[in-house]
Amino acid sequence: MADVQFLDFVRGPFLKFAILFFFLGISYRIIRILVKGIPKDKAKPRGNVPLNIIKMPILKPIYEWQFPDVFSKKAIIYIAGFTFHIGFLGVTFLIPQHAFLWKEIIGIEPIYFSGMLAHILAYATVLSLIILWLARIFDPVLRLLTGIDEHIANFLILATIATGILATQWVGGSTYITMLSIHILFASILIIYIPFSRLAHFIDYFFATAFYGRDVGKKGVSM
Repeated sequence: MADVQFLDFVRGPFLKFAILFFFLGISYRIIRILVKGIPKDKAKPRGNVPLNIIKMPILKPIYEWQFPDVFSKKAIIYIAGFTFHIGFLGVTFLIPQHAFLWKEIIGIEPIYFSGMLAHILAYATVLSLIILWLARIFDPVLRLLTGIDEHIANFLILATIATGILATQWVGGSTYITMLSIHILFASILIIYIPFSRLAHFIDYFFATAFYGRDVGKKGVSM
């Protein structure tokens, strides 16, 4: 009975609080960027500034793949990073269990993968995250760039996905309720943590690359 009550709490009030906190935090982050504004540049544009602002966030992720020397030295990290980002988005929005949850939250049921594909995606995401985490620990350059924030984020993401896998594939009965509750608890803590951590780079990225595209466009550089 206590397990069911805990599940009702984390799946109800606590998850709703986490989502509200997330949107308030992200809104604060966006407003802070907009208030700070863009430095004025009186130079006359020589290229297509609006086009570069639009295309840079889309094209930038693939630019690194065009440099064989760089890619060959960090191939595992590039592939793991790409796999993790795609996988994390997939397990967040496109697996059956989460699709039903999103329907409760937004009233619309998104498309979702089959069970087998969802399982493959979840395992691939976990494996790629572990590879990236180990790279941060053992790569001398990445180790210097890694702080406690990255380790907390990696732990929360890994714990969230791993408990989700355990809940849906490896346990049953009352243990399922306990594991599902722990999964939702970790997910809620992660949602609360995102706005004020480096995980919020998914918001900063678009502003940063758009500004970079603006700068490139003003200089007339073709990308």
